[in-house]
This record gives sequence, structure tokens and C-alpha cells, in this order.
Amino acid sequence: MMPYSNFSEFAFVGRSNVGKSSILNAITKTKNLAKTSKTPGRTQLINLFEISKLINIVDLPGYGYAKVPLIIKEKLSYLIESYLISRSNLTKIFLLIDCKVGIKNSDLDMIDYIKISEKEFSIILTKSDKCSINIKNQQIKNINSLLKVFEKNSLNIHLTSSKNHEGITDIQKEIFNLKKTNEI
Repeated sequence: MMPYSNFSEFAFVGRSNVGKSSILNAITKTKNLAKTSKTPGRTQLINLFEISKLINIVDLPGYGYAKVPLIIKEKLSYLIESYLISRSNLTKIFLLIDCKVGIKNSDLDMIDYIKISEKEFSIILTKSDKCSINIKNQQIKNINSLLKVFEKNSLNIHLTSSKNHEGITDIQKEIFNLKKTNEI
């Protein structure tokens, strides 16, 4: 069971190997907040990080490709879905998508979970430093087309790179502004 907190929570979720841990470390300006690994599927619990006694950053398990048994994948899927739907202080969900790969069926499934949760979400396109401007623009166009169905819940698309810190400040500002608007 996850401990309850009065702090606003900002959850980060994405396919295994999308670069979630690297983005979390860049956003929080730490090197080892979230453990990075070359092996997909290492995060198998919900990790809650209290930041400056103001907010919680939530590292959700990856989904999709990972060398874990099917029963573990199903349990992780249930864990993520339950968290997204039932967590009352969840302020925002950041869905990470690899800019080189684009949206996959497992991402569409996650967007459905997010829609059921009725929470706001933004898309973070990771590893943008490895993509040409044409690929970046095509990915944004594809996502915008898809998100027309979710206009009520979706706000932003962030192009990011943990290597050159592209887009990191924009995510930090979004979290800060949401924290201010959700203060009690």
C-alpha cells in the first residue's frame, strides 16, 4: 500500500526504456534520484520522491517491452491503472514517448487509462537530441492529431533531452505553476 501524502503528485509513466529515469533526474537536478539502467523494466514499484517538502514526483513502472514474465507485466499494469484512477492528490500525469519510436499501441492503452482517470496529462517526447527536426515535427503532428480526442485532459507536448537539457525547464515550470494553482 502506498503512503498517503497531502502534497500534489506529478506522475511520470512510459514504455520500458523510454528514458524516464534520466528525465526525472534532469527535472530534479540530481544524478541518482531515479536509478537508470540499460535493462528495460527495472522499475517494478511505484516510487514516490518528496521534493523540497512541496511536491511528490512519482516514478511509475514502465510498460510494454521488458524481459519479465507475463504475470508480472499484468500486475504492473494493474498497479499503474489503480494508481492513476484512485490517487486523489494526483495533479498531473506526464506520459513519456520516445521521439525516435513514436506512439505505440501500449501508449494508446495508457492514454485510455489516463482518460478513465480524468486527470490532466502532458506528453514528453524523450531523446529528441537523437532526432532530426523533420522527425520531431512529424511526431508532434501525429500526437496533436491523436490528442484532438483528448482536448479536455491534454495540455502540452514537450520535446526533451536529458543529455542537452532541452525542454527540462519547461517541464519544471509546468510543475511549479500547477503546484501554485493547486495549493490549499
